[in-house]
Amino acid sequence: MKSYKNLSLIYDNYMADYDYKSVIDKIEKYLRELKVKNVLDLACGTGNASFELYERAYAVTGVDLSEEMLMVAKEKALEKNYKIKFMLSDMRDFQMNTRFDAVISLTDGFNYLLDEEDLSQAFNNVFEHLKSNGIFIFDMSSIYKFKEIIGNTTFAENDEDSSYIWENYYDEENNILDFDVTIFTKTSKDLFERKMENHTQKGYGIEVIEKLLKLSNFEILDVYGSNESLELSDRLFYVARKPY
Repeated sequence: MKSYKNLSLIYDNYMADYDYKSVIDKIEKYLRELKVKNVLDLACGTGNASFELYERAYAVTGVDLSEEMLMVAKEKALEKNYKIKFMLSDMRDFQMNTRFDAVISLTDGFNYLLDEEDLSQAFNNVFEHLKSNGIFIFDMSSIYKFKEIIGNTTFAENDEDSSYIWENYYDEENNILDFDVTIFTKTSKDLFERKMENHTQKGYGIEVIEKLLKLSNFEILDVYGSNESLELSDRLFYVARKPY
């Protein structure tokens, strides 16, 4: 799993089209039904979902594998004067004394787990950190997205102080997406520094994720997509519950 050492510099610009408010509007109905008070934001990145939840009066803890992403999250929280605890750890083996009413994970965190064993380990760990009747909500980029939307494409963005080139390579046989990101950041009036980073994600079918959730003893409550059709959704959302 990559640490987003360089990608943290442009992550918020790259994710500008991800509507955190609308996404959390939709999942909040589950949080309200179960009277959720404290939430673990897993693979929290630069904290955007954490901040949205905090503004809705939830107690929030954020966990991420990337020290650089967490540094951005902490800086933003300090500017906002938000009391959110951010912790550096891996979703597969983080250990906390707290048990949560809800665990969420948005923007592809689980796509970075490249085999079913790692996914199962992460799901088991989430299960152990939930209270009885606790809820687990996460999204994943779909195979449809990798194959039909971003696979084997290159895109770029440029602004005054930074720019990036994003090159995707899709292995359809294994549902693996490799992407190389070249980032240019302004260091002085006339100079830019170039940094490069490679990432790998894997797409999983709904049936695989449902199977692994059930093996981790979760009850599946819902699966919905960014599109009305699951087959044409670039992002899939899974809602599961830890039984009493």
